[in-house]
Amino acid sequence: MLSYEYNLADGHAYRGWSPQEQAVVDSTPQKFRQVDRRQQDTIEAEYFETFYELAGQTLDTGHFSRFPCFTASAGIEIIANYLRLRGLSVTLIEPCFDNLKDILMRHQVPLEPFPDDLLEADGDELLAFLEQVTTDVLFLVSPNNPTGATAQRANFERIVQFCARTGKTLVLDSCFRFYMPDDQVYDQYKILADADIDCIVIEDTGKTWPTLELKGPFLSVSEGLVADISHINSDFLLHVSPFAIDLVTDFLRTSVQDCRGHIRGVAAQNRRVLHSELVGTFLTPVEREHMSVSWLRIDADVTAREVVEELGRDGIHVLPGNEFYWTDKSVGDSYIRVALMRDPEMFVKAAAQLGETCRRLTKAVAR
Repeated sequence: MLSYEYNLADGHAYRGWSPQEQAVVDSTPQKFRQVDRRQQDTIEAEYFETFYELAGQTLDTGHFSRFPCFTASAGIEIIANYLRLRGLSVTLIEPCFDNLKDILMRHQVPLEPFPDDLLEADGDELLAFLEQVTTDVLFLVSPNNPTGATAQRANFERIVQFCARTGKTLVLDSCFRFYMPDDQVYDQYKILADADIDCIVIEDTGKTWPTLELKGPFLSVSEGLVADISHINSDFLLHVSPFAIDLVTDFLRTSVQDCRGHIRGVAAQNRRVLHSELVGTFLTPVEREHMSVSWLRIDADVTAREVVEELGRDGIHVLPGNEFYWTDKSVGDSYIRVALMRDPEMFVKAAAQLGETCRRLTKAVAR
């Protein structure tokens, strides 16, 4: 647990509950008494149905099997075991959150970079890059953490069609999908099923709802990979808590009712507050505005670690950009990441202190 007064490092959701979410929390004692493991199949089925409805995705039980996990990182660990056992190489998105590349590297999976701006590049530029890919697997994150770069429908279809034509496997981390604007949501699962490629989609709720680490991550696995993933998965866990899944389902239902308005509203409100405090500093926001974190470029002769250390002295914890880059960590010297999913009242104070610290540092650097 970080001891800083303002923890803006962790990308999970630590904010107050909406009135609808508070009602869900108030119901937990009764839920705890009522939920029974014998209801596991029904509880999980209702969860998946609600999840896919909120995500705007097709729940295709014929093409995909779902494997609940304790954490999304545990799911990545399962995938990494599969990649290692099969001797597969990976083209991995960059930048990306450090535990993703750390897990793959620990399993000695050969890695090549996929620059995340290609997700939003011109179609010809994306295809030109894909034609040079020699690895067995594409491992992408969309929306990407930390930049928010996102594959729109046309480029997603290009990537899927490339995998279908070349026999490559696609691993897609969609853990930040619920922050996407409505006009950018499209049915990825239908596109994947229609192409009939080998693929795994990583899903999560911990980045979106404040459920004190009770969450509902899972892997959606295409049928051609189910046997291998199932065998590895069974070594990690037999089942997840039916209470946790039922609780998370109720949280998702609150977002179905308000069309994701509250979760997206908190991120947008805190982003506005942060950006206003950055005026007159050397920090420039460069993330996509639907993302639940802010990716800030340092436009001064100071490194990310120096900025992080200075902020830490004033009780604010943010992440330096270095660990998001795995081919050349020095590229991350020019970035820091600030988590936005915090209580707005607390975030106003944290952003004000962050701005004050950076304005002071701006003057010091200019001397």
